[in-house]
Amino acid sequence: MFAVIHIANFSLQAALRHDPEARRQAVALLDAGQSKPLIVECTRAARAAGVAADLTASQALARCPSLKIATRSAAQEDSATEILLQTAYAFSPNLEATGPGICTVELKGLGLAKPAAVQAWSEKILEALATLGLEGNIGIGPTPDLALLAAQGAGAAADSKAAVPASPQLEFPESAGLAPGEPPAGDRVAWAEKDFVADLPVAALAPPADMADVLARWGVRTVGEFLALGKTAVAERLGAAALALFERVSPTAVRPLKLVSPPDQFAEEMEFENEIETTEPLLLWLRKFVDELSRRLDAIYLVVAQLRLSMGLASGAKYERVFKIPSPTGDRGTLYRMLQTHLETLRTDSPIVSLRLAATPAPPEMHQFGLFQNTLRNPNQFAETFTRLAALVGPENVGTPVREPSHRPDAFRLEPPNFEFVPAREVQAGSAEGLQFRRFRPPLPAQFEFCKDQPARLASRMFAGKIAAARGPFLSSGNWWDDSRWAREEWDVELADGPLLRLFRSPDGCFVEGVYD
Repeated sequence: MFAVIHIANFSLQAALRHDPEARRQAVALLDAGQSKPLIVECTRAARAAGVAADLTASQALARCPSLKIATRSAAQEDSATEILLQTAYAFSPNLEATGPGICTVELKGLGLAKPAAVQAWSEKILEALATLGLEGNIGIGPTPDLALLAAQGAGAAADSKAAVPASPQLEFPESAGLAPGEPPAGDRVAWAEKDFVADLPVAALAPPADMADVLARWGVRTVGEFLALGKTAVAERLGAAALALFERVSPTAVRPLKLVSPPDQFAEEMEFENEIETTEPLLLWLRKFVDELSRRLDAIYLVVAQLRLSMGLASGAKYERVFKIPSPTGDRGTLYRMLQTHLETLRTDSPIVSLRLAATPAPPEMHQFGLFQNTLRNPNQFAETFTRLAALVGPENVGTPVREPSHRPDAFRLEPPNFEFVPAREVQAGSAEGLQFRRFRPPLPAQFEFCKDQPARLASRMFAGKIAAARGPFLSSGNWWDDSRWAREEWDVELADGPLLRLFRSPDGCFVEGVYD
């Protein structure tokens, strides 16, 4: 047994997925990629006003002055295809990307023994798609082709608000694993039952134009009338194409599925009709994107490990920024605040015309914290605080200090901190060797009195007095080959009243560098 998920008016639904209100309005989709742009799909309200496919935009507006024209977007259709496959994969690993907006699923091995269970399973899929802005139909049948015909029939019936014909008794092949019985009625789920194909119009089989013309002249209007002609007789008169149509409606012609895996990419994209120059509308779209990406990942039990923000500018340039999530999460508030904090200080040279947000998935992390461990309990909150500090004082003034490969004391640079969880190391008491040195930043200005090239007395705002003992000088220098050269003399001294200090002299003067504990 097979199930086919069918998204009617797929291109139009992909274009209106982020605008639920527009689905109830008169909207037509224009394919601007054609040499002569024509309407390809339209909403029910637009069809009621006389708009149809293959009209130009001006012809459609003449029939419906309030009509809204949307432009077909390949990027949005790709995103909708990703959603369809990823949602279906959450319910079955055996799936095929049959066509645009069409996904075929094999029910074998899913433990769906009764039609009622299949009905409930189908409704869960449709509910999951609806939360992501796609309205679908599902057809159930013994072959993929019959299931597709049932799904298309369900879409046509639901679109016209007509009931799907039901059969009093369903008969499934034993290999399907389903017990005979009548499934519950549903507007969006249709079953290819025993008498299903007899009432279908011949046009549902999409015969070639010349064959359709011949059948029309013969007075053959339904598939039942077509089958009544006989397979051999029709093949003799209409050729191999007629045999292919017979195979489509045969309950025993089961073709193997071309199994696919859903893409690992999770992205939302939007091309704006009007240029965006302020932060507010941009943040509104980003909130929608974060919500939809979180729902898509929740369905397959994953969280966000990284976000990639891409914005197309009116000047033709492109802005990109990667946000690595310190601790992968699905919390929408945390993800949104990370983007909001960055955009509050962002300035672009031209307005924004397109927006794309991609998420890299990861399994949720679980950490076991020790009772006496001192580590980050919420790395995401710390990262958010760090980003706000960087916005206030500048990114070059915050970070983790890293020593530079130089003999110059206190030479370091700031690098972005590592927010990843690292278990705290246990430090045993008494493991440190030697005296501990506390450095003053900045060093304390001081005055030295020398006796035989050794400091004999110290005067500063914190320490003053006679020097009882001194070791040094320790000479060091570097960068003599450029303008950043440096040189200094150091002494370790003990004052008469007890403190142990480090003093140094450089071209900038004399200083107290720190105190030994």
